[in-house]
Amino acid sequence: MGCVLSVLVLLVSTQTLALPSLSLSPRILAMGGVGVASGDETAAALINPALLAASSEFEGFRVILPVFGQRFSDPDSLLDKVDSYQAAQFETRLDAAVIAYAELGANNVRIIDTTERVLEIKEAAQDIADVSQQMLDQLQQITGRPLKGEFLSAVAIRIPNKRLAASLVMSHRVVAAGVFEFGDDVLLQGMVDAASITATAIDQDQLDALEKNQAIADQLYVEEDEESVKAIEQLSSNLSARGAMITEMGLVLSREFVVAGHDVAVGITPKLVKVKTFDYILGIDTAGFNADLGQREYTDFNVDIGLLKEFGSGWRTGLAVSNLFSKAYDTRPYSSVAGLPPVSAVIKVEPQVRWGISHSSEWLVVALDLDVTENESLGFESSTQYLGVGAELDLSGWGRWRAGYRHNLNDSDVSMPTLGVGFSPFGVHIDVAVADNGDEALLSFQLGFNF
Repeated sequence: MGCVLSVLVLLVSTQTLALPSLSLSPRILAMGGVGVASGDETAAALINPALLAASSEFEGFRVILPVFGQRFSDPDSLLDKVDSYQAAQFETRLDAAVIAYAELGANNVRIIDTTERVLEIKEAAQDIADVSQQMLDQLQQITGRPLKGEFLSAVAIRIPNKRLAASLVMSHRVVAAGVFEFGDDVLLQGMVDAASITATAIDQDQLDALEKNQAIADQLYVEEDEESVKAIEQLSSNLSARGAMITEMGLVLSREFVVAGHDVAVGITPKLVKVKTFDYILGIDTAGFNADLGQREYTDFNVDIGLLKEFGSGWRTGLAVSNLFSKAYDTRPYSSVAGLPPVSAVIKVEPQVRWGISHSSEWLVVALDLDVTENESLGFESSTQYLGVGAELDLSGWGRWRAGYRHNLNDSDVSMPTLGVGFSPFGVHIDVAVADNGDEALLSFQLGFNF
């Protein structure tokens, strides 16, 4: 299951869920997530298309290939705990303990007449109680523990044009979240109680205790289609994972206009969007499954727009709207858990508005960005509304050091320092960024070329 969830991350209820907003390009990430007013050509492709008109004096072809970014958050070590649970083989051990108890007890109630056999039954009952309690404790430790992840890859090509700044961009983004839901506490506690009663009482009155075998049987078997089925095969505890894979192909267009005597850069990115949703409910002991059963595909169209205003003396401000048109995509959930039917959800792509301000000098850039809109989660984590601050120090043209800080206004405990570096040897641009707060880790890399 650890491998399965790692690939996915790479509430079983009908609800509306939105995708989070976070650019994983290295310069933006390194500077605390800022870029609306201070970004480069990568930011123009991913956040604010108006930046393209003012991002660079270079007029030839520029290829940004590739941009890679990823984030992963497992604050409660869910994957490690799932691995530990599976390594302990609780379900196999409990099934074996039940069989051993049945062979000693229920099938031999009237022929038991030796102390040795009584002690064997007592040990078998205690084994059921011990394994059930260990299983109960382990599952309680991981219930409600969320994990989340995001992956971004992108390519951008600057097209020379003196009258209209243009760039082709293609990006692929995967956003996923998961959580463990515990649904077997009553069953397991019933096993512990029934087995413990038998193990404790058997020395006091042999026949009375042996008649309590049915107390265990009542916990170990459930009725399904008028037949008794092992309860261990009907466990409902599960790992739920949901997310979307989004591929966008767009054309970034940007130009400066004079509005009421002021120069304002305007940008627009019409884009073709392909969305693949996935939604799974997997039993805690699932080792593998057919991923296609929980996926649904859509093809759509959307637009990003942006504005950028320069005030002189290095000051400028920007406003960007990603995904101008609201879109909703139904999931097609798949469940591997018997008796737990899946219920579809709706993943929404909402307009996301971000404002930023920056100041640039010959050797230093400082900037601040704010999410104007709140960005809902996939249903397993809190919503986000980021405030970011960052700075970039130019080291005499041979390199750039970057640092920043990002804070979630909707959750005071979710803040993160960020760091990064960039180099430009012989027309090749190399940028790297990292961020980590102990619960969440991010990494991004970018390579660019001038022609």
